[in-house]
Amino acid sequence: MVLLINPRTSKPTELHTSYFREPNNGLLYLAAVLDNNNIDVEILDLEQYIALSANEKKKLLIKVCVDHQIVGLTSLTNTFYDAVELASIIKQAFPNKIIIFGGPHVSFLHESILKTDFSGKNVIDFICIGEAEYSFLKIVKFLKKAHTKASYLEDIRDKVKTIEAIAFINSKGNYEYTGIQKQLIDLRSLPLPARFKLIPINHQYTVANVIINRGCPNECSFCSRQNLFQSIRIRTIDSLEAELRDINSSYTYEFVNFYDNININKTFFEKFCKVLKKREFNLPWGCELRVDNLSNNHILLLKQAGCKVVATGIESASKSVLQQNFKFQNPNKVKKGIEYLKTNDIPVQVYFVLGLPGETVQTFQETLDYIKKLPLTEDDTIDYFMATPYPGSKLWEQQEEFGINIFEYDFSKYDCQHIIFESKILTKEHLEPMRQKAKEIETFFK
Repeated sequence: MVLLINPRTSKPTELHTSYFREPNNGLLYLAAVLDNNNIDVEILDLEQYIALSANEKKKLLIKVCVDHQIVGLTSLTNTFYDAVELASIIKQAFPNKIIIFGGPHVSFLHESILKTDFSGKNVIDFICIGEAEYSFLKIVKFLKKAHTKASYLEDIRDKVKTIEAIAFINSKGNYEYTGIQKQLIDLRSLPLPARFKLIPINHQYTVANVIINRGCPNECSFCSRQNLFQSIRIRTIDSLEAELRDINSSYTYEFVNFYDNININKTFFEKFCKVLKKREFNLPWGCELRVDNLSNNHILLLKQAGCKVVATGIESASKSVLQQNFKFQNPNKVKKGIEYLKTNDIPVQVYFVLGLPGETVQTFQETLDYIKKLPLTEDDTIDYFMATPYPGSKLWEQQEEFGINIFEYDFSKYDCQHIIFESKILTKEHLEPMRQKAKEIETFFK
């Protein structure tokens, strides 16, 4: 009935591992919700196919899609064009298949996307905006019920307005958006991600991604998370323990990543560490968190719980750059937190961002000098990203206020590796040699 597709991505991994990771949790949660409602669902993970030619990709899609009436596609900003290409192939072969898009990129640009003709026609029937577990399930149920009619797509376009948080082109050819989803997703009510739906065609899944929370208390200029999620919610410890048991029961998983900023709530963080300290869960694991407010006691908890790597965003050593970009942390406290981690033999993966508003040649050098003072060893990693104004972020929505000029709108380049905008102080010509220097530092720590 429903096929969920994960396009291939060129974006570098957030937590470096040498393992093959599973698709984003969004697809796995959608599959779980559909399965819980007795709706047949399969997942096609195109990351499983390393070197498909255009013709091979077309044949694969046609073969897999033939038995499914509804196709769901997720996309990041830099995979959006790839997702549209997949949708075009499906629509050309099966004009009556229903194609539904979701993910952060389309959630912020749904109107312009639906008003765009791709290859001479619009290949997207509906867009689910934001967290889609409720809206996607409702629209699938609606479509399933209406499928007995010959012209059901035309018949239902004006009848889905009762479903919140979707966008589409109505029967008159006009764009429609049904408004924000008033009912927040209750994380306690969600089933576990449907890892049992993953099929290892060419690679075994060896890295599991576990989402601790949704929403973010931070306001970083380059991130859209605070606009994508309506509120901050943290999963229960019982729910996490159940998911860890599920992961542990598989013989293929070799590493687990915990996202996102797992120490935004200290009480939860301490309970989380105590659960992992029990050693009932015996896989190596890493996590993302803020280190500027880590106490030595908290780092001891991480160590006792078996943490193998901590990833954290430093972004810049310049307090001025951090302040202008709503990154409210003190570089000195960050350095102290990293020192605590290294004293306890916990490797770190640190993220920096080049070219944020307020960046100058001097602030870049300040950051380079700061890196030299960090107690990093061959066990540690540095990722130096280019500032990227993702749709939904402050940088995208407030270009004038930040004094930046976005000159690149090819979304396939929104992978944190390309120069997308410039400021009055740093033009593209200034940024390119700085980018090369940043990459040299990355390479040194790899």
